[in-house]
Amino acid sequence: MNNKFSENLKKIRKENNLSQEQLADELGVSRQAVSKWESAVAYPEMDKIITLCNKFNLNVDDLLHKDIKEVKGEEDSKKRINDFINDFLNFVTNAVNLFSNMDFKGKMKCLFEQSVISIILLICSLIVFAILNSLFGKILSFLPNNITSFIMGILGSIIIIALLCVSIMIITHIFKTRYLDYYEKSTKKVNIKDCSEENNNLSEKNSNKIIIRDADHSEYKFINSLFKIIIIIIKIFLLWPAFLASMTLIFLLFTFIASFMLYKTGIFFVGLLITNISSAMITIIVLLVILNFIFNRKSDKKRMIYTFIISLITFGIGCGLIFVGTLSFDISNSNMDYLKIETKEYDMKEDLIISPHNNYNIEYIEADNNNVKIEYSINKYCTIQDMDNEKNNIINPNYSCHNPIKIARETIKSINNKKVIPINIDIEKITVYTNKENIEILKNNYNNYQDSKRSDDEKLQFYQNRIDELEKENIELNQKLREINP
Repeated sequence: MNNKFSENLKKIRKENNLSQEQLADELGVSRQAVSKWESAVAYPEMDKIITLCNKFNLNVDDLLHKDIKEVKGEEDSKKRINDFINDFLNFVTNAVNLFSNMDFKGKMKCLFEQSVISIILLICSLIVFAILNSLFGKILSFLPNNITSFIMGILGSIIIIALLCVSIMIITHIFKTRYLDYYEKSTKKVNIKDCSEENNNLSEKNSNKIIIRDADHSEYKFINSLFKIIIIIIKIFLLWPAFLASMTLIFLLFTFIASFMLYKTGIFFVGLLITNISSAMITIIVLLVILNFIFNRKSDKKRMIYTFIISLITFGIGCGLIFVGTLSFDISNSNMDYLKIETKEYDMKEDLIISPHNNYNIEYIEADNNNVKIEYSINKYCTIQDMDNEKNNIINPNYSCHNPIKIARETIKSINNKKVIPINIDIEKITVYTNKENIEILKNNYNNYQDSKRSDDEKLQFYQNRIDELEKENIELNQKLREINP
């Protein structure tokens, strides 16, 4: 005999809320004897071991040599699995017996009802699938197409499985409630009828009543298992809204801190703070509701409802203050204060082309110079970069802005001064200064380039269409070959 007995004796005594003295009284020994058994100083006689096994429904070998906690866990797990299987088999047996004892009219009625329910659930499932598929498609639209397709495939499979489980659960529950419960109740009434005449009269009195729900109503375990699967799938789906709510809360906290940079705007600033705080509170409530559901925690519903309503009210007040604050802003269509002029000169060439790829506003002005002088109107925090081709005959100006912080500072400064000024970092205008002959050459070069580009695009489209036609013909020929030589 090893120490397993002493450990097991402690476990079963504590699990049954017995003291050493109480266990000793039930076994007819002293408390010191039980203490020695648990300390592995002494061991009981065989008749005491058998008494312990009978009292706590244990096996002698398990008590002496095995871990009682593991043995009980295995037994409980096996019992749950067996109960699930037996419950499912009982459901199938009762369903078969019910259907066998029904007349033809009853069978047709039952099948028709289940068919109608199945069709309704199928239509509802298709609608739900289409809505969820479209919703997740829009949510994931910012991702690359291959990643979006992969995620949508997984989500589509999960949605189909969830809808299938829900449909099976609903159909089974309706069948049980509508027919099987009544069949089981009728069977019980027949048994009661055989016992006594009084119960027989009571059974006859209630024989025509269909019992839909009663105090003895019980759910089948496999139905509860399906329901649990649905709950787990729903919780998995809710992880994505919980993540979005968390990111939204972080963004709102960032904007709350950033809004203090607009403190000079008065009412607009106050409204911005109020809307940020109320939006954060609404997001926190939504996040708490989702997390409480996922982790099976109780929510203080009244407090959450009151907080949500108050947050909505304050959000409306904040939006109103923002609207009132914007009425004092001056809106300007001119951004000349934020523009500068950059000048670049280029040697005139017979094939020189200016900005063929961008829709900039190019103005040609006659001047005495034989070269080409170009002025660019651009944001004062940006610079012009020439993007010439290899032949160096195309001037394709581009811009670069290395001071985004200064641009953001100018924007905040204008808002604090209650002015709304469009700040554009693109090239506003291009002015070309050269003589009249050069202007004609530049315009002709640009037009010829556009014609050539248009012609190249048409050729490219023609060859692409031809390739598509050949691929289609190839597919048709392959199909004919498969038909001839299957």
